[in-house]
Amino acid sequence: MDLSSEEQIKLNNLRNTAQFQHGWKAIRNIITWRERVKKHLILTMLLLFLSFIITYGLILLTDEGILPRSDFMNGLMKHLARLVLFLVAFQILSGLFYALFGPGIEAKQRAKLRNLYERDILAVILQVLYPSSEIDTEHDMSPNNVKEVVPSAEYYIQSGILKLNDERDLKTVDLYAYSVIKGKDGYDDVTDFLGQVYSIKNTFSLKGELRIVPTEHFLLFETQGGYPGTMQDGKKIDVEDIQHNEHYNIYCTDEQSTRKFLTPTVIEWFNSMTLDCKFSFYSNEARIYFANYNDRYSFAVPKDKKSLQAWRIEETAIKLKYAFYFANEVTEMLYKNEGFS
Repeated sequence: MDLSSEEQIKLNNLRNTAQFQHGWKAIRNIITWRERVKKHLILTMLLLFLSFIITYGLILLTDEGILPRSDFMNGLMKHLARLVLFLVAFQILSGLFYALFGPGIEAKQRAKLRNLYERDILAVILQVLYPSSEIDTEHDMSPNNVKEVVPSAEYYIQSGILKLNDERDLKTVDLYAYSVIKGKDGYDDVTDFLGQVYSIKNTFSLKGELRIVPTEHFLLFETQGGYPGTMQDGKKIDVEDIQHNEHYNIYCTDEQSTRKFLTPTVIEWFNSMTLDCKFSFYSNEARIYFANYNDRYSFAVPKDKKSLQAWRIEETAIKLKYAFYFANEVTEMLYKNEGFS
């Protein structure tokens, strides 16, 4: 997927605006905060070492009679000795402060970083591509509904909601879902889901609740990777397609509506998705949710100096375009199934 020449021109103009440069500078300052603190402490250590060497050298030269004893030399050595003591105290206090408060400060900086990146960088790039769009950094996509379409986990971390503000009310988020397990050397985070979750209004003929989740087979056993199963007053059904039954489990509360929805075209589309990602689908009377488990972020925030230097505005714009391209592909399939086109 490429950018049009018009989009490239707009992005180049955006990159040179004072607002964008100010936001990017703030992000760079947060990312390099720890590095700058370490450099400051190293410089203090070097100054301490240099001050100690100079003080010791002056004392040695004075004792050997190479330098004359005088009020000036005595005063100079007293000031150098005080500087050494001050630097020693400063190093100790700085180390204690960093040990006690550093982790908390870093956590706040990371939260501030995501907010800045989404508000000052992603949002303005998104508006170049889709002028009516916005990013909601204050809220999450409905957590209870998100849990219906991704594997069960202990923690669900969403990015800001990207809203296209179109007739579908299309929304999407990056989602990282994980659990914590006890390992040999402590506790480890285990990824249950990493990808994107999408949501649109249910304006179709889908009634009740419907969930379609990916499955895998090992020997004679079938697993569905922690994805939720049937819902209250629901049932599991199969369709007349062997490939679909092998790769997906279908749960619904309204079998007639579900079978009407699962036309050969829709089933074939679902089958085609098994090669690219783990695709899951959930709908209720109000909204439709679908998830793309592709093990990557579409809207990842630069996390260190290396990723900051590798960041490109064009690549970020293409990722945003692809996210909505994928959503358009799904909704186009739904509309065709409904006979709108």
